[in-house]
Amino acid sequence: MELIKRLKKKGNPFGDVQYERHPGGAFIIDGIEVGHTVQCCHCNGHFLSMRGSGARRGFCMRCMKTTCGKKTCDSCIPFEKKLELYEKGKVLTL
Repeated sequence: MELIKRLKKKGNPFGDVQYERHPGGAFIIDGIEVGHTVQCCHCNGHFLSMRGSGARRGFCMRCMKTTCGKKTCDSCIPFEKKLELYEKGKVLTL
């Protein structure tokens, strides 16, 4: 948290990155952890959770996890299920 405060004083664009209690990953610049990432339960994409960004995010009530907010992730098809459908030859974009 102290590092984020120092970077914020220097005009760092990642100064508003929120602390995540259960992060999906880390965002590292020049060997310094700048923030945590959140992982979408439907596409496995990672994104930074930033205060006041205005980005549209979602929450899947079936998976009980955060989604990235893309239109393709609005319907509840977990990533593992998408992989199974892809392996079976069903037409599906990952």
